[in-house]
Parts: sequence; C-alpha cells; structure tokens
Amino acid sequence: MNRTPQQRARRAALADASSGGHRQGLPDRIPRVRVLLYDCEPTTQVGQPLASHRVFAEARDWTIVAELLDTAPLDRPAMTWPLWPRIAELIDSGQADGIVTSAWDTTDDEISSWLLERQAFVAHISSTSHVPANLPQVG
Repeated sequence: MNRTPQQRARRAALADASSGGHRQGLPDRIPRVRVLLYDCEPTTQVGQPLASHRVFAEARDWTIVAELLDTAPLDRPAMTWPLWPRIAELIDSGQADGIVTSAWDTTDDEISSWLLERQAFVAHISSTSHVPANLPQVG
C-alpha cells in the first residue's frame, strides 16, 4: 500500500503518541523500533530485492536505519559474512534493535547468543525459509 506523506506523518505521530510521550514524573517515551533490512543478493530476483522487507517493517511503523544486500553464502556462519561487521556495528551501537530478513538460514548458536545478549531480534519475512528455533524472532 502506498501512503501519502501526510498519512505516513499521521501514522508516525500516532505511534509516537501511543508510546507514552514525556509526562511529569514518568520516564521518557518508549523508543520506536529500529531495524536494518538484510538479505543476500539473489541471482534470479529482478527489481528491488529488499522491497518486501521494507513493506514488512513499514507496516509495523518500524524505523529503517540501514538496508544491506550481502553476497555471503548462507551455509557459512553469520559472523563470517562480508557485511557482518556493519550488522554488528548497528546492533552494538544501539542504532538498530533488530534485523528484518528472509535469508537467514543458519543454525549458528554463536549468533543466537550474540543476539540474545544484545536484546536484539530477527524478523523472518519468508514463510518458506528454514528458521532455526533457537534464534530470537518476531513476526
């Protein structure tokens, strides 16, 4: 669904208002969820490979902080992927709370522990992907 700039602004204002806002004697509002979009470069997909990821995140009013398209073979551990240092930087620095992906096909316990330690999540958008049960997930 294509939204007008006014509709997007209204949805953002509603999301901000529902998160609490600043009130006397209460902590600051709950921050909006920030995500990075990640996938591996498909060899058969034409067009915008992260378009479905963007739609998924925007439908939840998540803030997209980065879009990463990797060339990594998914059978390797996640921490060896070429763009892993950028993913780690965004999560470690608190710029991103989670990862929206359809490519995640790893059973690497190290990455699961790493995500849990940082209270980060992975949102899998593909129902056909093989999602390990031990990864923190949303969606």
